[in-house]
Amino acid sequence: MWSSIGWIILYVLFQLSPVIGAESLPVEEDSLEPQQVLLQTQLRPRSDRFHLTIQNVDIKYYPQISLIVEAVDLNGDPLDTLRASDVVVLENGVEKQVLSVTKLSVKERVPVDIAVVLDVTATMQVHINAVRDNIAQFVRSLLARGIDYRLALVLFSDVIEKVYPFTSDVNEFITWVSRARAWGGFDEKENALEALRQATKLDYRPSANRVAILITDAPYHQAGERGNGRTDLTTQSAIEMLQRANVRTFCIAPLVLTQYDTIAKATRGTMFDIGQPFARILNAYSTQLTNLFSITYRTDLPAIPDSINVAILNQRRQELVRKTIPVVELGRKLIIENLLFETASATLPDHVPELEVLAQFMKNNPRVVIRVEGHTDNRGAKWFNQRLSQARAESVKDYLTRKKGIDPSRIQTIGYGDTRPIADNTTEFGRALNRRTEVVIVAK
Repeated sequence: MWSSIGWIILYVLFQLSPVIGAESLPVEEDSLEPQQVLLQTQLRPRSDRFHLTIQNVDIKYYPQISLIVEAVDLNGDPLDTLRASDVVVLENGVEKQVLSVTKLSVKERVPVDIAVVLDVTATMQVHINAVRDNIAQFVRSLLARGIDYRLALVLFSDVIEKVYPFTSDVNEFITWVSRARAWGGFDEKENALEALRQATKLDYRPSANRVAILITDAPYHQAGERGNGRTDLTTQSAIEMLQRANVRTFCIAPLVLTQYDTIAKATRGTMFDIGQPFARILNAYSTQLTNLFSITYRTDLPAIPDSINVAILNQRRQELVRKTIPVVELGRKLIIENLLFETASATLPDHVPELEVLAQFMKNNPRVVIRVEGHTDNRGAKWFNQRLSQARAESVKDYLTRKKGIDPSRIQTIGYGDTRPIADNTTEFGRALNRRTEVVIVAK
């Protein structure tokens, strides 16, 4: 029985190698040129009462394709429901039957890169502490709603104090925030616009949705002003910069500072009152960010595409908004939900179809390097779960190297135990999702 990883890896094989078979001949590295296939898809709302924005695509059940979209009403508020009869899907100009429209689930695994842009001047210490104390629960809520997250951190005052790159380790992020100490603030305004500029320069994953969360209690410097913080940006030029970089911006600030609301609305974000409890703000933000729908149809394209060009019709403006989404790229996680390990065991069967396909992929693409990550549910002692997850990751590596002849230097392993759940451990369904092995392409 194929798990979802089988189809995803099979996609990678078809994408990067024109002929796949159980007995494929060795391929010279110099001859490996990916076959670039672009799928043209158009999505049209049947009504002008709501607006759709493409966020991602999911092809793990190819030839079924799921378009992950955000749906909002005319006021910009998330839609509660969206039906198959509400949308039309066209592929290469031909209308396709919409098979289903469902709310985002944990299995969709939509990648979202979130840059937290944090003011660290003297009056901000209580808010810095709130970020530190609530971010772990916030990440758990994202995981429970199907978000494959990464976090980055930009600290600023009148200058950029520190920039931390993206990480998927929430504990590492908490360590960064814990080091931050509020100080200074020699004039009323701070340099939030330059901090947002830094957020646009971060190393986002190609397919990830880009989000900035700006947290400050002060107005910002603009071009032409005197003061301790200098910038050539204005509110309008900052908005244009964020729009070009496709960074959706959420602002947490005093409501009287309406310029932040202007930036948020112009970039499809929202402004929150910094005076509210921070946990409540993050929960509201998480709900808005993950109020997504999966629109599924069946493609006629015989070859699995390298990327999908999705155009969505804006009914009010009568224009097509296009977005090209790479389907597989560095950093995207391929999840093996059931690797047939016996309970409390790291021993694999003699033949694992998913790993056979993965081995063939690596043989056909000798530049690819992967990281195998082991995960468990939360039953049992933490030390045992960590050791078991590491052993299972090593078992996968052993299968690929000893049985299939893959160079060991091309396979990294790590065991996370029960520290990175993607579902609720209080249910059997959730525990089954958490007992997984993830394969991450780290070089190709």
